[in-house]
Amino acid sequence: MLKTALIVGATGDIGKVIAKSLANAGYDLLLCGNKGKFDETLPCKMQLRFDVGQADQVKLALEGIKQKIDLLVCCAGIADNEKLLVDQDDQTIANIIQTNLLGTIYVNKYALPLIKKGGSIVNISSFLGVHGCSCEAVYSASKAGVIGLTKSLAKEFSAFKVRVNSISPGYIQTKMNNEFSQDEMAQIAENTPVGRLGKSQDVASAVLFLAENSFVNGENIMVDGGLII
Repeated sequence: MLKTALIVGATGDIGKVIAKSLANAGYDLLLCGNKGKFDETLPCKMQLRFDVGQADQVKLALEGIKQKIDLLVCCAGIADNEKLLVDQDDQTIANIIQTNLLGTIYVNKYALPLIKKGGSIVNISSFLGVHGCSCEAVYSASKAGVIGLTKSLAKEFSAFKVRVNSISPGYIQTKMNNEFSQDEMAQIAENTPVGRLGKSQDVASAVLFLAENSFVNGENIMVDGGLII
C-alpha cells in the first residue's frame, strides 16, 4: 500500500526537493504552499494554498483533507536580511515569529488528526536554532522554538502513536541565501568540515530517514556538514 505525505511549504526550494524525493520513494503527495509555484512535474493528489501563520486558514485547509497520511513535513519558513535586533522593525519580527514558529505550531496541531498510528512528523528548523547568530536573533529564536516544540510533541503525541522529529539544515544552496556574495558563500564552504555547501537533497535524504526509522523520536538531526561541531 502506498504511503501518503503531506508537505507544507512545498513551493519553496527545499520543499520542492523533499516532495520529489518522497515521490521517488513511492509516497503519494499532498502539497501545501502559500507564495511561489508548485512543481507541476510531480504527481500529487491535492494542492492547497494557505498562510501557515494564520490559524484559521491552516484549520480550514487541513480539515478539508479527508484521507489519512503517514508523514507530515513542515518546511514553511521565511527569513530577513541580517540586521541587529535594535534595527529590525517590529512588523518583520512579528512576521518571522508568526510564520516560522506559530505556523509550525498550527500545522502540527491541525494535522495531527490526519496522521495514521505509526506515522510521523518532520519539522524543519535550522542550525541557527541550535547555535544562534548575531544579526539573526529573531530567525534563530523562531527556529529554536521549533526544536523545543518538536521535543515536547514527541512526548505528547506518543499517546497517538505519532513520532515527531526535526531537521536543522546548515547553509543550503537556496534562494534564501542569495543575500550572501559568492566570496562569502565560498568562505562558508571552506569553514564547513565537509568542504561544501549543503544541497536541498541533503535535507530530503534526512526526511526520508526520519520517516522510515520507527525508533527515532524527539531528535533534532543536524544537516550542516559539521559546521557547528
